[in-house]
Amino acid sequence: MVKGELEKIQGKGLPNIVELYDGIRQLGGKILVCELALENKDLKAEDFREGVEIVGATSFLASIADATITFSF
Repeated sequence: MVKGELEKIQGKGLPNIVELYDGIRQLGGKILVCELALENKDLKAEDFREGVEIVGATSFLASIADATITFSF
């Protein structure tokens, strides 16, 4: 979810990842990044794409309680 990184993902049979990201957001989907990843990967909140929310594990679990679909990587 770092700015400029989705544009690098291309491959045979893969959807356009930027369009997929934009579509998820337009449909009301949320993109959540664990705050522990920032320190672990030496990243700052401003390194991420617009619309990415930085949350702790507790906030993440509370956010997904009523989710229909959840993807986690």
